[in-house]
Amino acid sequence: MTAAASTARVVPLMSVAMPSTVSLNPRLKLFRDTGRTMGRDLQNGERLRPVDLARGHGLSTQAVRNYEEAGILPAAGRTPHGYRTYTPLHARALGAFLALVPGHGHRTATSIMRAVNEGAVDEAFRLIDESHAQLLDDRRTLQAVENALRDLAPTTESGPDAASGPGGTFIGPLAGKLGIRPATLRA
Repeated sequence: MTAAASTARVVPLMSVAMPSTVSLNPRLKLFRDTGRTMGRDLQNGERLRPVDLARGHGLSTQAVRNYEEAGILPAAGRTPHGYRTYTPLHARALGAFLALVPGHGHRTATSIMRAVNEGAVDEAFRLIDESHAQLLDDRRTLQAVENALRDLAPTTESGPDAASGPGGTFIGPLAGKLGIRPATLRA
């Protein structure tokens, strides 16, 4: 792919993400250069510097090093002088991790990536399944709370015996609907 074709492919995407032409030019060059590097075959021995990997994902180089140390990224190669080198595989792993975080949380995403990097694919799928089950339980709990709040009629009682909150709903009936102790709601 020629540099012009690579640039033509990136411009429509970047113009949506970057409103200003002034801020577009440096990022466009970076994405064109890293895109060309990341698109090549792993067998070519292409190497990315930590700064290339970091900038390509909007992170700091320290974050990339921390992710490698945490096992989120596969171990980096080293030059004869000890500098880290990354490949397009690392770029894809970092992209996968960053995509997992919003849906599963940092801890679970980290565990999933560690399992993948260790070759424990079944463990990675198990972690994803558990996370999905937990999200489903959380959604059901939130729906139950919403339904319980909707079913409670507001009261206008006041005085020392009225245990209502700002909306006029008593804590006791709400706790009963939710199947928990009133002290749990007060806390």
